[in-house]
Amino acid sequence: CQVRKQERGMLRLGMQRAGMLGRRLFTTPAGLATLGGLGAGCYGMQLQYGSASDFFLHEFKTTKDPDAIVDFYSTEDFLQILGILPMAIHFVLAGVVWDTDGTENSMNVWNSMQISFDITEREEEVDGEEVVALFNKREKFINYVPFSKAVVPSALGQGIKLWDQVQNFGFSRQQDGTIVVRHHGEYFHGPWPVRFLVQLHARYVIWATERHINSPAFGTDDLEKQEQQRSNIPLHVFKNFVASLQAKQEGNIMKARLAGTATSSMEANVEKLERLQRTNSVVTVQRRGSSLRLHVADKEAQEAIRSALKHTSSIEGSHATTASLQELLKSSGYTPEDVKEPGYKQAEKFLVRE
Repeated sequence: CQVRKQERGMLRLGMQRAGMLGRRLFTTPAGLATLGGLGAGCYGMQLQYGSASDFFLHEFKTTKDPDAIVDFYSTEDFLQILGILPMAIHFVLAGVVWDTDGTENSMNVWNSMQISFDITEREEEVDGEEVVALFNKREKFINYVPFSKAVVPSALGQGIKLWDQVQNFGFSRQQDGTIVVRHHGEYFHGPWPVRFLVQLHARYVIWATERHINSPAFGTDDLEKQEQQRSNIPLHVFKNFVASLQAKQEGNIMKARLAGTATSSMEANVEKLERLQRTNSVVTVQRRGSSLRLHVADKEAQEAIRSALKHTSSIEGSHATTASLQELLKSSGYTPEDVKEPGYKQAEKFLVRE
């Protein structure tokens, strides 16, 4: 009962403070000036960033089969990366209604988003065989106030529009046979904060797409492995990092045995690393100021990684530890220069302790 009284008291205090802040903002000269400044700033940002053409361009190279890449972009496989979270993908798919008014490749999602697309594909003859030399999927996304199309169709035609954008996803074949995969933001019209979120999302999509297409599993008959990989690209990258640590640790065990050194702690850590690869740990790379930190939610996983890096540093030298961290950063979309200090000292700084 006492706890509830304290909670109610804190709630009343919070509401009182919010009310005081509101009165100061709307009834005092300083408050009105603050609101006016914020309004003018938002208006200026909207004029500057609310509409743009060619608002992002990301690309990477690959040597994978172009037919496999076409299949990837033409099916729901790419949607798994575009949607990031499986729950979000299932939610979108559950609300899809294909247009029946004769418009091809157009759908409505939960009466709040209109998606349409067209595909351009060109083939050329190489060594007597026809291969795909150019592929582009042009997608148009229009977001509306939910259900406004049904509520006010006669007044506004297609509902109250929030933002409108076009993105292109595809590739082109180079003279040497390599493929350049390209994601391009053709145009955006809408609120400037949404544009920045779209650009941030585009960076993740190209990063995840490159990790998937350039992975050993892509284009193989192991469809289950590809499905698991697409559903969580960051976890896939992290498990590859753990697998490399495990391989280093097993090599260090062999070196220690030849030197007559005890290996029990390293063998126990290898078992932890094996278990870590079978679990779905929550892992993020965070930037704090000018430095980076690896945050692993599982404390046991933290200690297993820290121990593996420590053993690697003591046996192979500080350069091996730095190389392991740099490889993870490269796979995560960062540059190796983000790890500047060598050795286990940097590993201690890099791993976030709970």
